[in-house]
Amino acid sequence: MANPYKDAPQIKLENYIPADKFRTILPECRHIGGGISEIAAEIQVSKKFAHKLSFDVPWDGLLYGFVRRKRELEAEVMGGKKIRKVFIQDWDDRFLILFEGSGKDEEKAFFADPDDVCALLENCMRVPEQRKYERK
Repeated sequence: MANPYKDAPQIKLENYIPADKFRTILPECRHIGGGISEIAAEIQVSKKFAHKLSFDVPWDGLLYGFVRRKRELEAEVMGGKKIRKVFIQDWDDRFLILFEGSGKDEEKAFFADPDDVCALLENCMRVPEQRKYERK
Protein backbone atom coordinates (compact mmCIF):
# COMPACT_ATOMS: atom_id res chain seq x y z
CA MET A 1 0.00 0.00 0.00
CA ALA A 2 1.30 3.44 -0.92
CA ASN A 3 2.14 5.91 1.82
CA PRO A 4 0.31 9.17 1.00
CA TYR A 5 2.36 11.03 3.63
CA LYS A 6 5.85 9.94 2.57
CA ASP A 7 6.75 13.42 1.32
CA ALA A 8 5.31 15.29 4.30
CA PRO A 9 7.84 17.80 5.64
CA GLN A 10 9.48 17.50 9.05
CA ILE A 11 8.52 20.36 11.39
CA LYS A 12 9.34 21.63 14.84
CA LEU A 13 5.99 20.95 16.54
CA GLU A 14 6.18 23.89 18.93
CA ASN A 15 6.15 26.26 15.93
CA TYR A 16 2.64 25.04 15.13
CA ILE A 17 1.29 23.80 18.47
CA PRO A 18 3.09 25.40 21.42
CA ALA A 19 2.55 23.69 24.77
CA ASP A 20 1.08 26.85 26.29
CA LYS A 21 -1.62 26.78 23.60
CA PHE A 22 -2.65 23.16 24.14
CA ARG A 23 -4.83 21.52 26.78
CA THR A 24 -5.94 17.96 27.34
CA ILE A 25 -9.47 16.87 28.18
CA LEU A 26 -11.03 13.72 29.57
CA PRO A 27 -12.03 11.06 27.01
CA GLU A 28 -15.67 11.33 28.02
CA CYS A 29 -15.60 15.06 27.14
CA ARG A 30 -14.28 14.59 23.60
CA HIS A 31 -17.73 15.12 22.06
CA ILE A 32 -18.20 18.47 23.78
CA GLY A 33 -17.06 21.34 21.59
CA GLY A 34 -14.21 23.56 22.65
CA GLY A 35 -13.99 27.32 22.71
CA ILE A 36 -14.47 29.51 19.66
CA SER A 37 -10.70 29.82 19.20
CA GLU A 38 -9.96 26.09 19.69
CA ILE A 39 -9.45 23.13 17.39
CA ALA A 40 -10.12 19.58 18.62
CA ALA A 41 -7.10 17.29 18.76
CA GLU A 42 -6.69 13.54 19.06
CA ILE A 43 -3.33 12.06 19.99
CA GLN A 44 -2.53 8.37 19.55
CA VAL A 45 0.58 7.07 21.29
CA SER A 46 2.11 3.62 21.46
CA LYS A 47 2.66 1.81 24.75
CA LYS A 48 6.39 2.30 24.31
CA PHE A 49 5.98 6.08 23.98
CA ALA A 50 3.41 6.25 26.80
CA HIS A 51 6.00 4.82 29.21
CA LYS A 52 8.21 7.85 28.51
CA LEU A 53 5.54 10.22 29.84
CA SER A 54 5.29 11.24 33.48
CA PHE A 55 1.53 10.71 33.67
CA ASP A 56 -0.95 7.94 33.10
CA VAL A 57 -2.12 7.28 29.55
CA PRO A 58 -5.32 5.27 28.90
CA TRP A 59 -4.89 1.63 27.88
CA ASP A 60 -5.76 2.45 24.26
CA GLY A 61 -3.13 5.19 24.00
CA LEU A 62 -5.65 7.87 23.02
CA LEU A 63 -5.45 11.37 24.44
CA TYR A 64 -7.81 14.20 23.57
CA GLY A 65 -7.37 17.92 23.71
CA PHE A 66 -7.70 21.32 22.11
CA VAL A 67 -5.27 23.64 20.34
CA ARG A 68 -5.89 27.29 21.21
CA ARG A 69 -4.62 29.21 18.19
CA LYS A 70 -7.22 28.56 15.55
CA ARG A 71 -6.83 31.62 13.30
CA GLU A 72 -3.04 31.43 13.21
CA LEU A 73 -3.03 27.73 12.35
CA GLU A 74 -5.70 28.10 9.70
CA ALA A 75 -3.68 30.89 8.08
CA GLU A 76 -0.29 29.12 8.36
CA VAL A 77 -1.30 25.57 7.57
CA MET A 78 -4.41 25.72 5.40
CA GLY A 79 -4.08 29.12 3.74
CA GLY A 80 -7.02 30.49 5.69
CA LYS A 81 -9.34 27.50 5.27
CA LYS A 82 -10.94 25.98 8.36
CA ILE A 83 -9.22 23.22 10.30
CA ARG A 84 -11.73 20.75 11.71
CA LYS A 85 -9.39 18.55 13.71
CA VAL A 86 -5.74 17.82 14.45
CA PHE A 87 -4.50 14.23 14.62
CA ILE A 88 -1.13 13.37 16.12
CA GLN A 89 -0.22 9.73 15.47
CA ASP A 90 2.71 7.71 16.72
CA TRP A 91 4.68 6.14 13.85
CA ASP A 92 7.40 4.70 16.15
CA ASP A 93 10.39 6.80 15.02
CA ARG A 94 8.33 9.96 14.34
CA PHE A 95 4.84 11.36 14.70
CA LEU A 96 2.45 12.21 11.89
CA ILE A 97 0.78 15.58 12.47
CA LEU A 98 -2.37 15.76 10.35
CA PHE A 99 -4.46 18.92 10.07
CA GLU A 100 -7.86 17.92 8.71
CA GLY A 101 -9.88 20.57 6.90
CA SER A 102 -13.62 20.86 6.77
CA GLY A 103 -13.87 19.90 3.09
CA LYS A 104 -13.37 16.49 1.55
CA ASP A 105 -9.69 15.70 0.95
CA GLU A 106 -8.56 18.91 2.67
CA GLU A 107 -5.63 18.00 4.86
CA LYS A 108 -2.03 18.95 5.48
CA ALA A 109 0.44 16.44 6.84
CA PHE A 110 3.75 16.95 8.62
CA PHE A 111 6.11 14.85 10.67
CA ALA A 112 7.48 15.77 14.09
CA ASP A 113 10.10 14.28 16.34
CA PRO A 114 8.85 12.16 19.28
CA ASP A 115 10.74 14.48 21.66
CA ASP A 116 8.60 17.39 20.39
CA VAL A 117 5.40 15.49 21.13
CA CYS A 118 6.73 14.51 24.55
CA ALA A 119 7.52 18.17 25.31
CA LEU A 120 4.01 19.18 24.21
CA LEU A 121 2.31 16.62 26.45
CA GLU A 122 4.56 17.20 29.44
CA ASN A 123 4.21 20.99 29.36
CA CYS A 124 0.62 21.58 28.26
CA MET A 125 -2.33 22.22 30.56
CA ARG A 126 -3.52 18.76 31.59
CA VAL A 127 -6.66 17.70 33.39
CA PRO A 128 -6.04 16.79 37.06
CA GLU A 129 -7.05 13.19 36.37
CA GLN A 130 -3.84 12.78 34.38
CA ARG A 131 -1.92 12.49 37.60
CA LYS A 132 1.76 11.98 37.76
CA TYR A 133 2.77 8.38 37.24
CA GLU A 134 4.54 6.77 40.18
CA ARG A 135 7.48 4.93 38.65
CA LYS A 136 9.11 2.20 40.73
